Amino acid sequence: MQPKFESYIKDNLPFLFKEKSIVCCSGGIDSVVLFHLMLSINKNFVVAHCNYNLRADESDLDEKFVKTLCKKNSIKFFSKTFDTAKIKKHSKKSIQMIARDLRYGFFDEISKSEDIKHILTAHHINDSLETFLINISRGSGLDGLVGIPSINKKIKRPLIDFEKKDIMEYATENNLKWREDSSNSSNSYLRNQFRNKIIPELEKLEGDFFNNFKKTLSYLKLSNLILHEKIDEYKKNFLKKNNINSEIILKISDLNMLNKKVFLYYFLRDYGFVDWDKILNLSNGESGKKIISDTHTFFKRKDTLVLRPKKIKVNENISIDSIKSNVTFKNGELTFSKANIINYSDPNIVTVDRNKLIFPLKLRSFRNGDIFYPLGMGGKKKVGKFLKDNNINHQDKSYYKILVNGNDKIIWVLGMRLDQRFCVDDKSKDYINIKYFRTD
Repeated sequence: MQPKFESYIKDNLPFLFKEKSIVCCSGGIDSVVLFHLMLSINKNFVVAHCNYNLRADESDLDEKFVKTLCKKNSIKFFSKTFDTAKIKKHSKKSIQMIARDLRYGFFDEISKSEDIKHILTAHHINDSLETFLINISRGSGLDGLVGIPSINKKIKRPLIDFEKKDIMEYATENNLKWREDSSNSSNSYLRNQFRNKIIPELEKLEGDFFNNFKKTLSYLKLSNLILHEKIDEYKKNFLKKNNINSEIILKISDLNMLNKKVFLYYFLRDYGFVDWDKILNLSNGESGKKIISDTHTFFKRKDTLVLRPKKIKVNENISIDSIKSNVTFKNGELTFSKANIINYSDPNIVTVDRNKLIFPLKLRSFRNGDIFYPLGMGGKKKVGKFLKDNNINHQDKSYYKILVNGNDKIIWVLGMRLDQRFCVDDKSKDYINIKYFRTD
């Protein structure tokens, strides 16, 4: 196995020959074999071990075993103990998912503190098959059928191309010692049912089952890549973003040109939506009809479908003491500079009469009842009505910022319209440009 391992690293993860890594070691046969294989190519790694306190003394003995292994081979050892059962009492997640979150959080802590870019786990092709079967049983889409990736950001899996029998043979031939996790023999977990009952039967089938499974995964990955490239092309062409409130807007006429079911699934699946029947029917509903996930709202507005994040509305109220003050606020920045000419062309720049400004100015969120005198409209108007007339709906009004003079008169609805009381006239001698930069 070792020559094949070195060849796999050379072809797929060549940086592991030189760069430092974290080897995640539970003490089981898979991670112990990974530990010894890494010793053979690059001793520049540290070990991370998680003690979940789920198997009484066994958990402590696992930790002790890994610590001794590291000491014997002069490898730096990190461990962390969790009260997993206690955490479970306050969580709706399964023990397995909680443990997964805990260990990857711990591995990431070490990665940052030790400045290590690579976290190595001992997943192999059998694990990939188990995941494949679990996802089939749960009605997964194509993404769930492409196996466990060899690289997922910091996470690298050097054994993902090897079978469990390869690992067992290597451990036996090299007289390695490891710890057996007694929970692996229990069929109370779905993964263990596949591991202990189903997969052994599949291996008995005619032909080289695992080699054929690898080929199947390669075909599925290629198909998935082509699909995602096409979906990304559609997203680029048909999804428009409103930077004011981070809305993503899709014209229903564009959606009708596509496979509606497929596109909406890939567009919305990462935003927590699950009620696909209602989502598919949304385009035929009345304007204002909406579907809500934990993080987003998806609704119909006239001839469009709109995805909007649930935001905590920030009522900003920032004091500006002088024209030398550059002001940074949520999603934007204001700058002040002297001007020689009046700017009319850019809605994000206004030219005002310096002598009409009374400091401190205030930058704040829109409020119901705000009134100003919009330039060019001949009279006063409620800011809310002005925004509505400019197709800003009720939910979005609070995102708009107002620049207010020291005497409480509104100077500017940022990015929209200057108040005519502050514009430059024939008597003005000192001009100021106020520029609004959007940072979202």
